Amino acid sequence: SAQAVKDYLDAFSAAGVLQTAKPHGQIKRNITNYFAKFFGGNAHEYALLNNTAEGMTFVAQSLPLTRGDKILLVEREYPSNVYPFLQLKRQGIEIGFVSPGTSNKEFLENIRAELSTNVRAMSLSAVDWLTGMKFDLAAIGRLLQSRGVAFLLDAAQGAGHVDIDVAALGVDAMAFSCWKWLLGPLGSGGLYVADSFLKKLDIRVAGTSSVKNDEVYLPHREDYKESVERFMLSTAPYMNWVHLEASLRFLDDVGLTAVQQRLMLLADGIADALRKAGFTVIRDSFGHDKTSIVCAKKEGDMNELHARLMKAGVVCAYREGNLRFSPHLNFTESDLKKFASIITAQ
Repeated sequence: SAQAVKDYLDAFSAAGVLQTAKPHGQIKRNITNYFAKFFGGNAHEYALLNNTAEGMTFVAQSLPLTRGDKILLVEREYPSNVYPFLQLKRQGIEIGFVSPGTSNKEFLENIRAELSTNVRAMSLSAVDWLTGMKFDLAAIGRLLQSRGVAFLLDAAQGAGHVDIDVAALGVDAMAFSCWKWLLGPLGSGGLYVADSFLKKLDIRVAGTSSVKNDEVYLPHREDYKESVERFMLSTAPYMNWVHLEASLRFLDDVGLTAVQQRLMLLADGIADALRKAGFTVIRDSFGHDKTSIVCAKKEGDMNELHARLMKAGVVCAYREGNLRFSPHLNFTESDLKKFASIITAQ
């Protein structure tokens, strides 16, 4: 990925926007093709954005809602999947929060209990960012579809990490960042909107690139693109695209299934080391719903322990009383042995 960016910068330094080493249009098509291959749907149903919050904001502001309608979110959700919807309260839209509980069975029943007649949409993550539990998206999708509720998905913690097939799951729209499990650069993200759902949206955002034949600037017109590309408002961070395209190609060459299997193997090794060091591993209670995110806790000041681990070279996050570990392909068996040694010494 770094070499691809260097090649692009060399070409851009020599020819600017006229460079041909990494044609912007081809890079974009390659990325959306990878998105469709990895996550289902069609390539033209994907747009390239900068982050999850941007995609969720565009969707939230385009929902065909009226005063008194309600949107369901998840308690303790990551802010990118909350703040875009909270803005709708000033329009008289109600916001409800559903507890994820401690199992998918409990979560599904909690959702069912909150599905009042005025609920129009629900937005949730593919994986609980605080615990690492994989939500039963298939069951949730069936439930929401049976009630005529739009299914919106934040896949920042899931894209490339767990199996997602937007068409099979009945997902209407999905936003995700690409710098975690997809190995992309900071400031790269994607947005999926199903063709059938796009037709229902009341889209209120537009920019230079939102109209058909966008390279023709005048006269101004409201002849907007009929695909999700309408949300790609103007000049994009092409250098990020080059990095992301190379990373997606790498993941595809390795094989996404092989990547996911490797991540689970690494997570199992981390969990085993934590257990031996006296930690309670949260994912142990998830059964088939566990993921490669390993959250754990033990007696004592976890915030202070987090600081000590970071100082010792163990990169982890402190989340609501737990430590969270998210290994990727750059984590090796030798790293795992070193990790176990450090954890045991704490």
